[in-house]
Amino acid sequence: MAGSGSTAAVGAGQYAAESASAAAAGSGQGAARLASATWACTDGMDPNSSYLIKNELFGNKKKARKDIRCFCFEKIIDCDLTNYKDFIESIVEQYSPRYLEVAHVQYYDDALKICPEVKCDQDLMLMFEKHSETKVVRMIIAYCDPYEQYEPITEWHSDAHSQPNKNVEQEDDTYLRNPRPENEHVGVDEENMYEVDEPIPLNVVLCPNKEKDKDYICEDDSEAESEVEDDEVEEVEVEEDEELHEAEHTPHVEYDKLDPPMTKGFTYPSMKEFKLALSQHAIKREFEYNTEYSTRHRFRGYCSRRDADNCPWRIHASTTEDKCTVMVKKNPCGHDCSSTRRKKKTKNGTKHWVCDKVKDWLIEDATLGVKALQKKIKEHHKVDLHYKRVYMGKKLALKELYGDWDSNFDNLYRFKAQVETTCPGSIVQIDHYTIKGKIRFRRFFFALKPCIDGFLGGCRPYLAVDSTFLTGRFKGQLASATAVDGHNWMYPLCFGIFDSETNENWIWFMQLLRQAIGSPRGLAISTDAGQAVMTGVKEVFPEVEHRECMFHLVSNFKKKYHGKVFDDHLWDAAYSWNTYIFEKNWVAMETAKPAATAYLRKWHTRLWTRSQFSTICKVDYVTNNLAECFNNWIKHHKSLNLDDLMDKLRQMIMIMWNHRRKVAKKLVGLILPHIIKKLNAKSRELNLEVVESSEEVAEVTHLGGSGFRFVVNLHDNTCSCRQWQVSGLPCKHALAFITSLVNAHIQNYVDSYYSIDKFRAAYGQLIPAMCDKTQWPKSNHGFFMHPPLLKAVAGRPQTERHKGCSEKRRKSGQHLCPICKEYGHHWHKCKKGNKYDIAALMELREPPKKRRKTTKSAESSIVPRGDEAPATAMYFPPSQSLEITTKKKGKHSQTLKTTNKKNAKGCKRSGKGKKMELAKKDESCPMVPPFDSPAMSTRSKKANPASPAMSTRSRRRLSL
Repeated sequence: MAGSGSTAAVGAGQYAAESASAAAAGSGQGAARLASATWACTDGMDPNSSYLIKNELFGNKKKARKDIRCFCFEKIIDCDLTNYKDFIESIVEQYSPRYLEVAHVQYYDDALKICPEVKCDQDLMLMFEKHSETKVVRMIIAYCDPYEQYEPITEWHSDAHSQPNKNVEQEDDTYLRNPRPENEHVGVDEENMYEVDEPIPLNVVLCPNKEKDKDYICEDDSEAESEVEDDEVEEVEVEEDEELHEAEHTPHVEYDKLDPPMTKGFTYPSMKEFKLALSQHAIKREFEYNTEYSTRHRFRGYCSRRDADNCPWRIHASTTEDKCTVMVKKNPCGHDCSSTRRKKKTKNGTKHWVCDKVKDWLIEDATLGVKALQKKIKEHHKVDLHYKRVYMGKKLALKELYGDWDSNFDNLYRFKAQVETTCPGSIVQIDHYTIKGKIRFRRFFFALKPCIDGFLGGCRPYLAVDSTFLTGRFKGQLASATAVDGHNWMYPLCFGIFDSETNENWIWFMQLLRQAIGSPRGLAISTDAGQAVMTGVKEVFPEVEHRECMFHLVSNFKKKYHGKVFDDHLWDAAYSWNTYIFEKNWVAMETAKPAATAYLRKWHTRLWTRSQFSTICKVDYVTNNLAECFNNWIKHHKSLNLDDLMDKLRQMIMIMWNHRRKVAKKLVGLILPHIIKKLNAKSRELNLEVVESSEEVAEVTHLGGSGFRFVVNLHDNTCSCRQWQVSGLPCKHALAFITSLVNAHIQNYVDSYYSIDKFRAAYGQLIPAMCDKTQWPKSNHGFFMHPPLLKAVAGRPQTERHKGCSEKRRKSGQHLCPICKEYGHHWHKCKKGNKYDIAALMELREPPKKRRKTTKSAESSIVPRGDEAPATAMYFPPSQSLEITTKKKGKHSQTLKTTNKKNAKGCKRSGKGKKMELAKKDESCPMVPPFDSPAMSTRSKKANPASPAMSTRSRRRLSL
């Protein structure tokens, strides 16, 4: 829901400005709005209690729900006849959410320029009270996923002088962009296409305990030490850790925790509760106290200004007969000292008090940093706390909520025991090593039995393997193998955790993957260009079809070679279906740049085009987008402790399985309706001519344009374009032939991997529910597994990966003029400044440096778009142009050979150390170009040969 929050913030800027201008328009305009609201009141509504609600819906940006962005509606409601539940239901009826989406409601406060969130009846009544004069309320309704964090709009700035930077996403590099990205579609967000009877979620966050956690160790001890200066105010720790353990049977006592009473005789359930209440009481009453005596059973405190101002305030408290309940025994005098709220630091806001206050905020959003918590504490309690004290309080809160860092690795054995008990047949493997007598965590592998059986029985034999970095204290890698079902929906199969991507770790992961699934017939594994993962596949799965991600190939290729020829032909070669089209693109690149094709032959020998894909797998992806979808699916949970992370992944898969199993039960027929719908749409408006050879064989010709002709055989389910065989779905040539026949049905020619039976088999088994980790069975593994040794990393903790050269980047913000304090221009072009002062500064300004002109290639880097004829098999055709090979002789010499016989005599370059000597073997191969050669720069032609700055090579050129 981070994406949804940003979407709402982007869209709401305009309407915030409208609200601000509307508020400044005056009472006359407000009276007009009131009149319109009164006129629109329906029967039974009181005009004095009726309000005009202007609702704007904002969707999740990540889900690309553009239809919600522009959806607005108005509603007249009576505040006396409306409660919170009815109000939310009326909105949901107007525009229903997607499956499991949660509705978040906010309104714009004209006075405070903020957007409070409405969560209950009290918030709703407060909203009506604030708009009692205008009778017009502007509201935001955001639909977001329950398992992602939601970032509500907190404040909008309408001042022109404080205009924020416009961090607009734009393409940093358009060279070699994929011209047909829709061919790699993964239907991750299409599960709502089938209506399943589910309760409509209101403003209730599902499973709020640990699903949105971002581990507090992201800000480790080194971070705190780097940011915190020595605290000048002496911190008085009122409570010690050993004093804060509550008894097993703590009595329940109700009191106002925001303003706890300290009257004589009032009781608190424990000494810990009393000390926290006393701290809150002192902060609320704006004074500070010192501790005179503190144990588990007694406490005595006095005002910190007792000596300076002779303040008589003091308090005594002690436990009662049950040794648990604490009673205030003495508090004889009130407190009349001056306020201490405006002090830079307050010593009564201890780390335990901070822990108690931030715990609820961290349950809702555990990604909150120390700075954000400082700001929240300042807003709610009006006190400033030191960075380190808030950091320690947050650390304590996260420890209470999510467990201890040292024990979460050993807790993996309890997780293993629980999984093996509830879901027999699952594979949970833990690897460790011993260093200095301590057994430490090394690697982890996890695969559920229903996922394994569903993959073997209902999914295509295709796996996308990749890893993503963890963002918690353990900066390791989360490896995954992801499959795809008949709907092209992501199908998580197994996970692994290790410290880094090494050959040893990937081989270990692949061995356990093979133990889980074996080697199914036609298995294809897609990876990126990482050498470690490619080595793991080669060692463990030598017989499978190993594909390389085209996106990563292009990212590496474009660092070395550029030109329009690669824009036109490299991606087309990857998407080619037949030999003719592939050879046509390959020869075009090789003719223009032989070194580029030689580079591909040498370094990218894995399968990267559809033309070489087998016809068994029935998956035509040329990129590893499926694995990237999984990484994006779990990105908000990568900071969890490992035991919580594995349990969270299991729970997310359980929710996914449950929903898809319900979908499978409602499907009827032979082939999945979504697939049939796509094929029916594809069969329309085909500009093809069908000439039958027999009842099952025909020639299909493209009319106009290329004029390609293909042979379709319905008996063998083949087409000479080979697309049908590779994807398992009839190509447009087959669809043209099928739809021309009488009593022919498209579903009879679709591969069985897209059948409803296969889809049901993939999700047929239940994933059992599990209790929380406090109830997991104890494991008798005979030792305590310590955390791995962490490597010290320089700089700030990294939470996002570095983007590649071809990925989207953020544009820098606008420039702020130092004269008029406005954005969008520099000081020397300012129209509001004194022109004489600007002219004087311009005279003192140094002239700008002259930029050197660079010659641009005649080849542009515009990516063409358009439908090309499908193509088939991939292979590297024999070279038809210059081929360069290198042969090493000795230590420092190289001989360059060419296939061109005219220059076959070649040139030899030899040298020793850093000094290189050029030796001409033949006069027909001059090493130095003539003076009028275009290779000579203008500077070299104009230079004085006697100049000491001239190099020997330049003098030789001028002497020719």
